[in-house]
Amino acid sequence: MTHKGQLLINGKWQFGKDKVFTSLNPAEQKIIWQGKAATVKDIDLAVKAAGAAFLGWSGSRLDERKKYLEKFTAVLEKQKEAFAALISEEVGKPKWESLTEVSAMISKITISIRAYEERCPTVSVSLAESSRHTRFKPHGVVAVFGPFNLPGHLPNGHIVPALLAGNTVVFKPSELSPAVGEKLVELWQEAGLPSGVLNLVQGGKATGILLSQHKA
Repeated sequence: MTHKGQLLINGKWQFGKDKVFTSLNPAEQKIIWQGKAATVKDIDLAVKAAGAAFLGWSGSRLDERKKYLEKFTAVLEKQKEAFAALISEEVGKPKWESLTEVSAMISKITISIRAYEERCPTVSVSLAESSRHTRFKPHGVVAVFGPFNLPGHLPNGHIVPALLAGNTVVFKPSELSPAVGEKLVELWQEAGLPSGVLNLVQGGKATGILLSQHKA
C-alpha cells in the first residue's frame, strides 16, 4: 500500500516543507508513511482555503450536503476492509477491532443526520402582528485533531457533523497515524467533496499548536 506523504490544501496534494517524520508499523517497525510536517505558511494556506470554501459550502442547501455524506458512506462501505487493514497496520489493532471502528464511522453518518434534523430545525412562529424565526448557522472554519487510538472514528465523529452543519475543516491527524488520516481525506475526495471544504495538514505537537493558535 502506497501513501502520498503529503498535505491536502484546497483540493491539491502537496508536500509539507518542515521536518520529515515517519509512521512505523508497531509490530515490525517498518515505515508505513513518511512525509514532511506542515509549516506556518502551509497551515495558513489550509485555513485560508477552508475560509474561502466556507461561503459556498455554508450557502448550499442541507439536502446537498447530505448527499456528499451519503456518497462518503458508500465509499467507506466499499473500502471497509482495506481501510480497516490500514488502521491495524499503522496502530497495531487486531483486525476485528479495526473493522468495528470503521463500522462505527459508517453509523456516525446516519446518526449525525438524524441528530441535526432533531436539534437544528428551522422554526417559524406566527405572532399577533409579526412572526418569529429560529435558524441555525455554521461557525466557519473548524480545526479537527485526530488521536492515534481511534484514528478513523474520532476525527470522523467531528468532521461529519461539522460538514453537515455547513462548516469547513482543517484536519490534523496524530503524528502516530498520518497514513490513516491521509486515507480518510482521500475517501472524502472520492466522494466528490468540493475543494477547500476539507483540508489536511500533517505533523506533531508543534503543528497542532500552530493550527490551534491560528487567528482564522
